[in-house]
Amino acid sequence: MRHCLSYSLLYFVIVVLCMSCGDDSFQRIHSLEDVQEWVRPELSLEEESMRQTIRHEAATQPIHMYADRYARTYYQAATPLVWITRMGINPEADTLLTWVGQAETLGMDGSVFHADTIRTLLMQIRQQDFSATNINRLTGRLEFLLTRALLRYACGQRYGFVLPRPLLNHLLLDEPPREGKPTVFRRIYDLHSDEPTDSFVHHAIEEVRHHRLSSFLQEIQPTDTLYRLMQAEYLRAQTAGDTARARLARINLERARWRYPHPTGGKYVFVNLAEQALMAVDTERDTMLTMRICCGNASHKTPLLHSEIRWGELNPYWVIPQSIVSKEIMPRHVGDSAYYARNNYHAVDKMTREIIDPSQLSAAQLRSGQYTLRQEKGAGNSLGRIIFRFPNSFSVYLHDTNNRSAFQYANRAISHGCVRVERPLDLALFLLESPTDFFVDRIRMAIDLPPLSPTGIRYQATHPDAKPLSRFDFPTPIPVWLDYWTLYPTPEGTLASHSDKYGYDQAIEKVLNTY
Repeated sequence: MRHCLSYSLLYFVIVVLCMSCGDDSFQRIHSLEDVQEWVRPELSLEEESMRQTIRHEAATQPIHMYADRYARTYYQAATPLVWITRMGINPEADTLLTWVGQAETLGMDGSVFHADTIRTLLMQIRQQDFSATNINRLTGRLEFLLTRALLRYACGQRYGFVLPRPLLNHLLLDEPPREGKPTVFRRIYDLHSDEPTDSFVHHAIEEVRHHRLSSFLQEIQPTDTLYRLMQAEYLRAQTAGDTARARLARINLERARWRYPHPTGGKYVFVNLAEQALMAVDTERDTMLTMRICCGNASHKTPLLHSEIRWGELNPYWVIPQSIVSKEIMPRHVGDSAYYARNNYHAVDKMTREIIDPSQLSAAQLRSGQYTLRQEKGAGNSLGRIIFRFPNSFSVYLHDTNNRSAFQYANRAISHGCVRVERPLDLALFLLESPTDFFVDRIRMAIDLPPLSPTGIRYQATHPDAKPLSRFDFPTPIPVWLDYWTLYPTPEGTLASHSDKYGYDQAIEKVLNTY
């Protein structure tokens, strides 16, 4: 049984042709039945035959991008067609082609969106060129490829052609693979980026049906300043034939599509792990503080995250993570009193709070979780004299270090994951809200620096046994980002490149190149 759709496309084509030619026979076409007298048998349009082609396309087209799964899922159900309508081909097909025709400005190739194939199919249908196949196969294939192109473009521009969370969180093994055990990866991406949803996909399709595609695609475009900078740099490098620079800009252009809160106004701290640098900004005072950092090494990559600095701690203990105890201390230093003494390590019973000589603990006791290993506070502590605390799932912080020479290294990816800052006292004073001279001196005295104000000098002289300051709070938490950009604006506004120490660029590019 032929559906209502059967001759509608042909009716649409014939009407347009007759009107353009001034043929008065158009006046005699009143219904789809009238069309049957005008068309060749091979032009019969059957919805079920068309849907068979669509289902075949959905089942056999490879899944390269996450949006492809949405296209496949949509046509696995008995959902309405999007592009082939009772009145012919939805004119939004031409709108979509206009948008995807600008693929090169996105750092993508037009083939990602099947642009040439779609144009060919549209031309065949509009010119009634069905010598190689019949109309049902042509329209079925066109329907599927248009939807696939729409979802690739819309999802890519709204959420990124590469989803960062599943990609980056499957790069670093947490432990060596073991037979019969699931592979465990270390989570290294914890930025709160937007992710695609079923509702977004259905909304995109509905916008086609309601002829609002252009405004919808305009609304989802990235508007971040970084995106515009990366796009301009990519196009400039392409025009200049600078393939290396174009490659770098293309990868960072993709990063700029990932939607998560970016630094804006007020005070904030931004750490670019690729640059191995920290930038503290106060937009209200139009001031900035920059310094070098040391970050996690290749095996202990510093995670990408966003949080808020709540307080600073002076002369902290370093509580040694259980992973370091298990992987580094237990295999080599059980019972090694000289090692523990050299590093000023002590053990604390979690139940009794009793301090114990760690050299008396066996490997089984260290493994049990009953004891905490910590390095005593003060000079020589691995965290240095100041640490900036902020909530996160990784026990990662910004802190001082007892190894000052490391800031002179070219490659400063040397830590177990925390971020060592070159000038922690300067950072503390920058972030504090108008501290008094005496309060600044209390911080200085706590870390064995001389006071500078008359009040501080008198206080130190008259209170030699006073308990030193142990922490300072930020009543308004300071936003902090640990991020990773291999192309990023300098304070002067130029785009500077940085080496891909963690290999993230290569991983992103590999996915982009599979489309």
